[in-house]
Amino acid sequence: MKSDYHSPVEADNNPPLSSCAHHQHSHEHAETHPAPASWLVRISVLLLFVGSGYMLWQQWPTLLMESIKWQRDINGQLSDLLYDAQQNITAAYSLAGLSFLYGIFHSLGPGHGKMIVTTYLATNPAKIKASLIMTVVSAFVQALVAITLVSILLVFFKASMRQVNDAADQFISYSFMAMLLLGAIVIYRSLKQAWQLRMAHQHHDHGSECSCGHKHFANADEINNATSLREYIVIIFSIGIRPCTGAILVLLFANMVDLYWLGVISAILMAVGTALTTSAIALLTLSGKKIVSRYLATNERQRTMTSIIIKLIGGILLVLLGLLLLNGHSYGMSPVL
Repeated sequence: MKSDYHSPVEADNNPPLSSCAHHQHSHEHAETHPAPASWLVRISVLLLFVGSGYMLWQQWPTLLMESIKWQRDINGQLSDLLYDAQQNITAAYSLAGLSFLYGIFHSLGPGHGKMIVTTYLATNPAKIKASLIMTVVSAFVQALVAITLVSILLVFFKASMRQVNDAADQFISYSFMAMLLLGAIVIYRSLKQAWQLRMAHQHHDHGSECSCGHKHFANADEINNATSLREYIVIIFSIGIRPCTGAILVLLFANMVDLYWLGVISAILMAVGTALTTSAIALLTLSGKKIVSRYLATNERQRTMTSIIIKLIGGILLVLLGLLLLNGHSYGMSPVL
């Protein structure tokens, strides 16, 4: 009678699969049996975002004109409060409150700063803390640029309002150029990551990690951690180098009524309001991206490749927006008035 018993020696002659082979088997299993995420849900989510983008594109001219009209009205109220403060300093409290509100609501209107923040955060890996620091610093850099620019032109060059306007216009051009640079950096980094992933996949057909000691492709979290500080610096520069137009107007009016210090305080309060709004926009963008990302991939490799593709799209959008703004800038309105 044949026994089914196998001795330990015989068992040792049939060693288990290696760690790499086991990982390869698990990886292939994951590829052939994706998570039960419904393609219908994925398509629905993508169509929802595409539809929302199309509606925003259709309403953009109206939003832009309403924003310009509203800002002109607020600027008029700010100048009236400055004249009132010349007679009664208690009007400075109303000026401070209105400046803070101006910063909040001004940030809600169309603007290239919101374009950069939302486009970059929606299409590139970014952490909440770093994103909030980026938006807050950008808002205060805008105010500091406005204060420094106007102060230098008024004190050292005795510049007129037209000359201040021309200088601000030049700074806006620099801002759009920095936006182009940011897009180019993002495109380069995403293409480099895609090439590295492709080369790693060609040389290794097994999983992302195994006992052989090699790492064969970066996962989405590592792409997140690899986000360059250079990109954040360019974002801050591209947003902050454009002086806040409301701050410039307040500073000019404050100089006319010999209350320049009050204009400086008003400009800083505008930056506080702007920082609050842009930070909220950043948090909403990151939350929406996290929800959508659940439906875009079913395993680690798909998540990594999807992250790279979306990042590439974001870089292309930043370049296109930069070109559009830079080209249309010469035909647009005065950056201050």
